[in-house]
Amino acid sequence: MRKIKNFKISIRTREISRIIRKLLNTEDLPIEVEEAVQKSCFVCEKVIKPAVVYDTFSKEAMIFPVEFQAPEKWIAVSPYILTIGNVLEEEYNKNKELFGEYGIQIVSAISADALDQARNFVQKLLAAEAIDENCELSRSIELPKQYNQEIINFLPADKINLSLDDDGNFVPKNSMSGLYYWIPLKKRGRK
Repeated sequence: MRKIKNFKISIRTREISRIIRKLLNTEDLPIEVEEAVQKSCFVCEKVIKPAVVYDTFSKEAMIFPVEFQAPEKWIAVSPYILTIGNVLEEEYNKNKELFGEYGIQIVSAISADALDQARNFVQKLLAAEAIDENCELSRSIELPKQYNQEIINFLPADKINLSLDDDGNFVPKNSMSGLYYWIPLKKRGRK
């Protein structure tokens, strides 16, 4: 099992603006909304502290109990749980004026982008390990809520301050779990 806490991620201001434009169904954001997005991204990037736990298991020795949307020829699986904690909501509640009129939407968009950036960080780490074993990774497969209890029983989520509520949802809610399957690279034939 590997645990990594407080790694650096970059919030993509343009992506957040694009999401807000889509939510508001407009091509251009009013200047005050654009400024709120920029300020919010700047502040949130400094307070977000992502954390992840993950592990890798070969297919033969797999003790991880979930096989979900597995590709045909996989030889190992890397389950992960990651979180960005509650800091975005805390920051929003401390300074709602900074986030502006669409603060809840901005926080939601930043949360989605931060989780995506954290997942990309995990993917890069695992891809480097997979290449060393002459493999490539599948796409990230997000696990549905029904698997939360199984993955929390298997990976030590308490190491990243994550738990489940009575309904099986992650606490804090800005969290996710998923899998990467390892697929052997095809050997090149001789010419």
